[in-house]
Amino acid sequence: MPASAPVRMILPFAMTGARELLEPVQQRTSHAALVSDILDAVRGGAPGGPDRSAPGPAEELSPSELRILRYLPTNLTRPEIAAELSVSLNTVNTHVRRIYAKLGAGDRSAAVQRGRELRLLSNGGRA
Repeated sequence: MPASAPVRMILPFAMTGARELLEPVQQRTSHAALVSDILDAVRGGAPGGPDRSAPGPAEELSPSELRILRYLPTNLTRPEIAAELSVSLNTVNTHVRRIYAKLGAGDRSAAVQRGRELRLLSNGGRA
C-alpha cells in the first residue's frame, strides 16, 4: 500500500498534474479507490468519504465498511481486497454483507451504484 493511502493524501497528486498519469491506470490498480479520489479532486469534485454532502443511507456505514466499499468498484476479488487491507477474508465478507444491507443492495454492482448515488464513491470518470 502506498504511503499516501492510509491517510488519503490527495493534494500532492492534485498539485502535480497527475491526472494524465492516473486516468489510464485507474481501474487496473489495487489502489483504485485512492486514485478515484485523487481524480475527483483534480476534476474539482470532493474526494470520497463519509463527510460528503449527500443524503446518507438509512444506516450510516462505519469507517471500516467505507474502506471496503471503496474497493468494490475495482476488479479485485474479496480475497485480494482482504490482502490489500491486511484483514481476513471473513472480515471482508462480514463488511460486504453489512454494506449490502445498509445500502439496500443485492450484489456488488448494486452496492457500487448506490454508493455513487450517495456520493460515497466517485463516479469513476462519468459526468
